[in-house]
Amino acid sequence: MHIAKASILGIPVAQINMEQLLTWVEKRIEERQPPAHVVTANAEIIYRAWRDQQLAHLIQQADLITADGSGVIWAGKKLNTPFPERVTGVDLTQRLLALAAEKGWQVYFLGAKPEVVEKAVLRVLSQYPNLQISGYRHGYFSKQEIDQVVANIHMVKPQLLFVALGAPRQDYFIRENLTRMNVPVAIGVGGTFDVLAGTVSRAPKWMQKWGLEWLYRLCKEPRRFGRMLALPRFVWAVWQQSKNLQN
Repeated sequence: MHIAKASILGIPVAQINMEQLLTWVEKRIEERQPPAHVVTANAEIIYRAWRDQQLAHLIQQADLITADGSGVIWAGKKLNTPFPERVTGVDLTQRLLALAAEKGWQVYFLGAKPEVVEKAVLRVLSQYPNLQISGYRHGYFSKQEIDQVVANIHMVKPQLLFVALGAPRQDYFIRENLTRMNVPVAIGVGGTFDVLAGTVSRAPKWMQKWGLEWLYRLCKEPRRFGRMLALPRFVWAVWQQSKNLQN
């Protein structure tokens, strides 16, 4: 399955819609292909990778990078390499959970606070009673406990691993342990478990449609203001990239 990619500040982001991505995941699982790492990349993490060569190298090694965020969608248009749609970690997780329940795939949840991941699992099971959850664990583990976490995931053999440790920690964890875990598809999903648990609400549909989800989250969590400063810097860097392409 050939997937075109757009280079956003050196990060190869897949020009793929949700249905194509679900087909890609299903193919990897059903055909027992080698373990795959999926990155859901927003403007903040792409800008951070642009400034951090080690992080950039890690993300570039991922098997698939999705356009998660209105800033990335804007960048695609600005660089004349548009994306068919935004594919966020939350939306992807919810669609994959429904598909996993249908296909009989095992899933594993790793990350968030203990009470959050537990509530997320219970709410997901109430929505998808047939879903097979092979295990879950909160994200507050030490470096010394990583081997134990990895060994447990390998032992229960899920087909899908959702890692909600926050970026870029979740992607470092997946990249460094992908082979040992031997999970067909591992995805970094950021704050998705909070949404699944109901402890954090998503922006209204109209705000999502107009690319204002970031504003909604900022109003709900003012402490994110420092992180949001990456957005105008990202815009400036992409503008510079577009100017360089024209020269």
